[in-house]
Amino acid sequence: MNILKGRVKYTAGKVFEGQYGPSINAAITLDNGTDIRVYGKPDDNKLMALKKDDAVTIIHDGKSYKVAFDMVTANELPEKVQTLTEQSGWIPPIVQQTANVAPKTNGKLTAEEISEKATFMTGIYADIFHQLQASGLEPAQAQPAAATIFIQIGKFF
Repeated sequence: MNILKGRVKYTAGKVFEGQYGPSINAAITLDNGTDIRVYGKPDDNKLMALKKDDAVTIIHDGKSYKVAFDMVTANELPEKVQTLTEQSGWIPPIVQQTANVAPKTNGKLTAEEISEKATFMTGIYADIFHQLQASGLEPAQAQPAAATIFIQIGKFF
């Protein structure tokens, strides 16, 4: 999965009959100059609301492109991330770090950035796992619970 930046070139408008029924699309020019299309259903109010030259974040899953509405990018994270775990008094120390990620122009990560991200994500998983064990769960119980929590948190990074 790649997260890309771009600008709306042509807004969604005319409804056309596609392979999966009625469809609309918007043309997006990515920061690297590539033009792509984002497809949606005619009742997709968020896609219809895009205006020409709006800055957008795009998610490419290898097959299709989707606009990441309501997504907070790494550059927009606050100094300290507020979490539900603050109510219980435990905050994974790694989550409190400030995001200092330089914007990409081509959507690709360098080997060093991949290594840093892997280290970051490993630390988050380890913190979750150890906290679950500290709360009284056996390792056999903590492992699947930690994996579930990690996957849910990973959707926001």
